[in-house]
Amino acid sequence: MVRAMKDSGIEWIGEIPAGWEVARVSSCFSEVKEKNTDNLYDNALQFKMGRIIPKPRKWDAEEIGETYSAYTIVHPGTIMVNGLNLEFDFVTQRVAIVEENGIITSAYIAMSPNDSVDADYMCYLLKAYDYRRALHNMGKGLRKILNYSELKTKPILLPPLSEQRSIVKALNAECARIDAVIEQTRASIEEYKKLKQSVITQAVTKGIRPGRRMVNSGVDWLGQIPDEWAVFRIANLYDERNERGTDDLPILTVSINTGISDHEIPDEEKDRVVVRSEDRTLYKRVCPGDLAYNMMRAWQGAFGAARVDGMVSPAYVVAKPKTPGILDSRYVEALLRTPSAIEEMHRYSRGITDFRLRLYWPEFKNICVCVPSVKEQIEIADYIDAKAAEIDTLIQKKQQFLDEMESYKKSLIYEYVTGKKEVGQ
Repeated sequence: MVRAMKDSGIEWIGEIPAGWEVARVSSCFSEVKEKNTDNLYDNALQFKMGRIIPKPRKWDAEEIGETYSAYTIVHPGTIMVNGLNLEFDFVTQRVAIVEENGIITSAYIAMSPNDSVDADYMCYLLKAYDYRRALHNMGKGLRKILNYSELKTKPILLPPLSEQRSIVKALNAECARIDAVIEQTRASIEEYKKLKQSVITQAVTKGIRPGRRMVNSGVDWLGQIPDEWAVFRIANLYDERNERGTDDLPILTVSINTGISDHEIPDEEKDRVVVRSEDRTLYKRVCPGDLAYNMMRAWQGAFGAARVDGMVSPAYVVAKPKTPGILDSRYVEALLRTPSAIEEMHRYSRGITDFRLRLYWPEFKNICVCVPSVKEQIEIADYIDAKAAEIDTLIQKKQQFLDEMESYKKSLIYEYVTGKKEVGQ
């Protein structure tokens, strides 16, 4: 039997079952505003990947008291909505349900569902609002902020309570199956990434020619290396480059994940907004084969070798080869982006805490690296390029499947909570 449908009056939702109502958010929820003024709670909570989980402790008792007194007290079943900076698409999963007593920043919207609604259904429904960018469209101002005063006036779907619970039961079961597949796929992707890094580390520190005599390099992070290879301080191979850029050169980006870009990346294509100076001549020149790194994030892997002419931030360090033709920049980059090398850069960085660490040229140049002949560097780099491409193809296929599963889950939630899909179909 075909289910009777009616127009919801909400453009992005369209038709809903005839027996469902459309109500205001304020008729289903009350805002949670109780503050932790007496510091009764110190178990602070936070948003993390679509869940509300305990927040790591970082402060002493006095700082906790001062900070947490302004937090909102929440209880299991409270619906949280992150209505901040809605213009940023990289902030995902803005809706979650509280699972334990605690406190959370009052910057988020906290809502307590009344007896006419099922909290889990409402969480699923508002997740669908999030997936379809409905929350984004409700945001106000330059940074698109959504407050409860705005959200409470918006329409929300209200099926009969028994049907809400049936939908929750169906979604819990189906989402659990999908989540298991997603988790397995993510684990597989991580294994491929580890394999790729293992292949690279083995190649740049041990070579790819079998049956060779290995000797102690005398450098802890390098360990044993082939007998024919040499060990040099970076200062023996590179000089610091301090040349200004020119207006015609692209501004290149140094990424933790991918090294140095080979073209200028528009701000709208970046994961985060980067403030650039209008005066391009303030930037530092880089040439093919140069090394460049972000002084503040070298210990995290923000390092790479340039493949094109360009320029980078004046806050970066640029190093140029002393003698052209004896170094393959692909090999050097692969070596210095290994986990052990990044840890060595961390060791040489200066600062009180990780957040304030800086790797300056005088320290960087004292790091020791292993160097085979340029012929073998090219051989190793070609091998890495080929092997990495093979593994990246496998990762890409896994990632595509992961994206499809996550998209299917979002679609399934939307179909159920808007009545497009009936429980038992």
